[in-house]
Amino acid sequence: MAEQGSSQVSPADAVVAMRTWPRRYRAALAPIADDRIADKALRIGPQGVSALDLAINSLGTWVLLEKALHDIRVTECPTLHPAVTESAARSWESHPTETLDSVLDQIDDVANSLANAIEAMPSDDWPRTATVAGGGTTTALAIAREAVNVGADNLREIERVLAAVN
Repeated sequence: MAEQGSSQVSPADAVVAMRTWPRRYRAALAPIADDRIADKALRIGPQGVSALDLAINSLGTWVLLEKALHDIRVTECPTLHPAVTESAARSWESHPTETLDSVLDQIDDVANSLANAIEAMPSDDWPRTATVAGGGTTTALAIAREAVNVGADNLREIERVLAAVN
């Protein structure tokens, strides 16, 4: 689930990171108002995904992780979807009417909503655990760290895809 170094991410760090993703994704995906940039975001890169697909992956994952944080906070013994901890279980399809601008607007809303949820989590609840369907457990803190990892990993991959389809 987490890459090296993520074990050092505090809840406060996660809030800051989540609040920076909208600006950073917009800078990577739409540095200038140009139709060529939007077309480039739709091109499939060497890994078989487009930059827009990766942004949609971040959106879907963040929505799922915010719900998981909510479930941990309000449910005594929650069971979470496997995609909370396993990236291979994440499959988010885009709607045919999705545009780069609409996805960037959604990133702004979803990233800030998740930042608010992380910020609102009482400090005593960070070690709370949940069962992951299919096996294993996770904590509220691990979920916040995964949100940061998803943002960083997908942004890095977006930059690679855009460079490759240039």
